[in-house]
Amino acid sequence: MARRSKPHEEELPFVALMDTMTNVVGVLIIVLVMIGIGLAKSVQKVLSELPSVSVEEHAKLKEELAAFDAKRDPAEVEAEIAKLKEELAKAAEKLKTLELQKDNSPTPIVDLDKMMKELEAARKERMERKTAIDQLLAEIDKLKLKLDTTPRFEAQPPVVVRLPNAKPMPEKAEIHRVLVSENRIMFLQNLQLAQVIEEELKKDGSPYTLRRETLKGPDGKPIMKKGPSGLPVQQRKTYFDGAKMEVFFNDLFNKRKASKRDLNRDLLVKVVQIPNSPTVQMKLEPRPESGETVAQAMLQTSFFRSQLRELKKDPDSVLWFHVCKDSIPAYLGARDIVDATEQLPVGWEIFDRPLYTQNMPADFLVDFTPVVVAPAAAGAAVKPPGPPPVVIAAPKMSVD
Repeated sequence: MARRSKPHEEELPFVALMDTMTNVVGVLIIVLVMIGIGLAKSVQKVLSELPSVSVEEHAKLKEELAAFDAKRDPAEVEAEIAKLKEELAKAAEKLKTLELQKDNSPTPIVDLDKMMKELEAARKERMERKTAIDQLLAEIDKLKLKLDTTPRFEAQPPVVVRLPNAKPMPEKAEIHRVLVSENRIMFLQNLQLAQVIEEELKKDGSPYTLRRETLKGPDGKPIMKKGPSGLPVQQRKTYFDGAKMEVFFNDLFNKRKASKRDLNRDLLVKVVQIPNSPTVQMKLEPRPESGETVAQAMLQTSFFRSQLRELKKDPDSVLWFHVCKDSIPAYLGARDIVDATEQLPVGWEIFDRPLYTQNMPADFLVDFTPVVVAPAAAGAAVKPPGPPPVVIAAPKMSVD
């Protein structure tokens, strides 16, 4: 027998049929959901647009409707009522179907108003973050510009400082001080300036003098001390007005331009009160562009060389350099001049700022009232005294 041939047409698989039916059902469900959303919005819009009616207006309308219905044919009214009831039943059935689909649907209906609010909040937050990022980028650009325009640090060439060969200070040493600041050399002449200030403080009738007192001992007699001439003199204390005293000496030394013959030719001289103390203090600061450079000091006619020649006449003279940390090369140059020409005993120390201070004798005081510390309240715990502070003696001055 001949074998039967296979049919040429392929049968439609069952799985493909099921996929097609599922897609159709899904589309229908989406259509029903969209219809429900549109219907809900329409009902909400209609309800929101209805005008508000009071109780009296409702009663009036009801009376008008009753009067209108009385004029109409009862059979016609009954037919309209039946038609409306039928439409209402259909709408209720449709709404019930939509509610059932809403409950059974895995995808919730989206609240568009809530989504729009969230979208607006996200947009606002994005703008705020964008503004902050733009500010950070602008700051980065500024920092990059500063970094590009900042010159590279170049270390200064090393300065060779020889180690000092310490020697004891002469017994009757007369110390003459030199300030080295901004690579310029200037004599302080503090001893002569202090003498001038002291003579001014001794004068009677000064505008800043308050009173003078003679110190007396327990026996009521004046206390005597050794005077400059070696003879005994009465010990006295003079009290001044601090503010007026400062103004007076500022006018005396600093108001006019100093000449080359003045003791303060290179300096600003101030006589002030030490804070929270009655002590009178002399402060010496360099004038702008004052003093001599190393090249100027090397000349035979320089003020530095002339002062060195005068100091060499006194065997007890000692030259003491106050060196600011930015002027070590100038000190080394000045030191070479001293060692090569006059060969005076020399000492030196480093200072952090160009300022020299010297307290005036205790005979001259500013009228000062110290702050009185209130006693501890009764019953308050008294802190026991601790161990005495450790006092480290200052190193002795020595020349090298």
